[in-house]
Amino acid sequence: MDKGRAIVGASVIGALVLAAGLVVETSPSAGLSAEFSGACVSGTYPDGTTDAASWFMADLVNDSGHDVRVRSVRVATVHGVRLEHLAVASDPATDAPGLIVTEDDTRPPEYGRTVAVDSGVVVPARGHLDVTGRMVLDRDRQAGYVRGVTVTEVDRLGRLRTVVERSAFGVGVGDDHERNEFGCDGA
Repeated sequence: MDKGRAIVGASVIGALVLAAGLVVETSPSAGLSAEFSGACVSGTYPDGTTDAASWFMADLVNDSGHDVRVRSVRVATVHGVRLEHLAVASDPATDAPGLIVTEDDTRPPEYGRTVAVDSGVVVPARGHLDVTGRMVLDRDRQAGYVRGVTVTEVDRLGRLRTVVERSAFGVGVGDDHERNEFGCDGA
């Protein structure tokens, strides 16, 4: 009889330990977050400029104690510009600016080496995910912007989680612009 109680007791304890482990593993864990979400950064060229472009970089942080696998990266809003060269900067300079206004289509050296957004990037625990891209102002526009770098990550159980860095990055020609022309309102 005592052996039976011991076996039942051990089974109950084992089941409780397994259940506690399952609850810990299936509870949502932190992943990427937007450290500076909602900022608005813009730059302009002098009046009469025919070609206006800039490079931007958005920074997200892995707040968790485990690696995060990136499934996709996109920009939610593209207005008045053409988006080019969207990529993940794997090792940007620590003082790399969020916006570099230049017509040069060569990636700025401050942004470092990049990899394709669909390359299965893994962000280490407490690491950063830096997304960079180039925008070119549409010829019939005086200002335009991109806003909402959107990253879908996959957690350890294969569940998808999406985080949006809501900052706006704008480029324009001339000085007489309203904030909303650069996506600053509602960012």
